[in-house]
Amino acid sequence: MTIISKAGYVQQNGYAALDDEGMPKQIADLNIHGIKYAIRLDELKEALYGHQPARVERVFQNWQQYLGGIAGLARVSRSGKALNIELVEGGRYTVALDSLVSALSRRGVYASVGEIPEPTSVWDIRGRKIAQGQQTIPVHAT
Repeated sequence: MTIISKAGYVQQNGYAALDDEGMPKQIADLNIHGIKYAIRLDELKEALYGHQPARVERVFQNWQQYLGGIAGLARVSRSGKALNIELVEGGRYTVALDSLVSALSRRGVYASVGEIPEPTSVWDIRGRKIAQGQQTIPVHAT
């Protein structure tokens, strides 16, 4: 059983961020564990239709918000019920599509982001469980 814990939120506050060419881009704010990221709204809409993943980008603040490079990707889950986010530094997150669409259309204030725990791979060898990363000690029949 996988337990997903709350890690942050997504909201659309109506502000734009400047891209690397100085052009303003409408963004959805993504906050994960207090770190601010952005997803360009045009890419997010394409991702919601399942055409291609959307870039998750770092956001820097000077006198205005700036997009500061790719931090991960966001794509719709296989079930079509969530937007899954994978960050380059590690970490997998998910947002329910119905709450995301509500936040983007401003019917809701924000959509909660949940952290997907890393899979624990466990092998069962003759009744002994060996966790990932440990050496396997062969058992010889005598």
